[in-house]
Amino acid sequence: MTTPADDMRDDAGRARRVTRADVARAAGVSTAVVSYVMNDGPRPVAPETAERVRAVMADLGYRPNFTARALNLGTTRTLGLVLQDTLNPFFAELAQSLERAASARGYHLVVAESHGDADTEHRLVAELADRQVDGLLLMSSGDRWRDRVPLDPRDPPTVLLDCAGPVPGRHTIGPDAAAGAHAAVSHLIQMHDRRRIGLVIGPDGLASPDPRVVGWREALAAHEASEGPLAVEAWSAAGGYRAARRLLETGMLPDALFVSSDAQAVGVLRALLEGGIDIPRDCPLVSFDGTRAGEYSWPALTSARQPVGEMADLALDLLTGSVDARPGTTTRHHVFPVELVLRESCGCPLTPPSTASDRSSKGPS
Repeated sequence: MTTPADDMRDDAGRARRVTRADVARAAGVSTAVVSYVMNDGPRPVAPETAERVRAVMADLGYRPNFTARALNLGTTRTLGLVLQDTLNPFFAELAQSLERAASARGYHLVVAESHGDADTEHRLVAELADRQVDGLLLMSSGDRWRDRVPLDPRDPPTVLLDCAGPVPGRHTIGPDAAAGAHAAVSHLIQMHDRRRIGLVIGPDGLASPDPRVVGWREALAAHEASEGPLAVEAWSAAGGYRAARRLLETGMLPDALFVSSDAQAVGVLRALLEGGIDIPRDCPLVSFDGTRAGEYSWPALTSARQPVGEMADLALDLLTGSVDARPGTTTRHHVFPVELVLRESCGCPLTPPSTASDRSSKGPS
């Protein structure tokens, strides 16, 4: 006696792809009924019939053809995300939050990495658009998109992430980085009596000048403190390590440091500890991003934390909700406040690490 699965073989005995027609024939229903069961509508199916169809689908190992389904429905339920660096803890946490937000809305997220290269980024965007994604999320310097005019209205809805300011024709999301830097540096001055504060930052930041540089300088000026050395290295732990080693080797280590990303700060911590620097007594430091990596470094990082969960929710609402994010529609820049989280790297009391899997903060302004 043969089963429906036995019939799903080609002339050579190999398993062939099961079709919707195969399911319908084995279940004794029409292909339309199979479609209604798969999509929970638009027409109702008797419970016993739906159960029989699902049993046949399981027996045959049927997998829906999502390409064909997308052509029929006009949507792939897929979004594209282009990151600069998947190893950066902030980018990784934001990507995780975006994936969760997309899944909660019934979308699948396809992630690609540009390695910070503009040509690679534009190629990936074109490839994702060719794959008919329903929207794009770009973790890129906003300046790279300012000259991309005219905007093609056929492009999928697009949201630019980690931006310092507006980009014409695009929805943009970003932190109030200048205010976050100002709060971090002011904390070192007011609460820990540091008067000469240096900065470690990467090249090609959020804008030119980077708002974290602006906030650092404005805080120093506001409190009549001195500007320490500015060290520029890659946005990575290795970059932070090299920057701190250079400060040590040249005898330029200041009273305190503001580091523009948690990724760099982890490298700075190692270099200073290797150099025999007592943190925070000899050189307290604060950073920017507020990732879990900073929670579990030693000493744990005091950091201006970005609300990644809220950023992700807004980005998905812009792409899939009531707000139109197609090129040429009314757009705006959405700014999120950051929160200074106090830990041991600046000299504040020991705090246990959070067990929460996501972050929360105030919404955008």
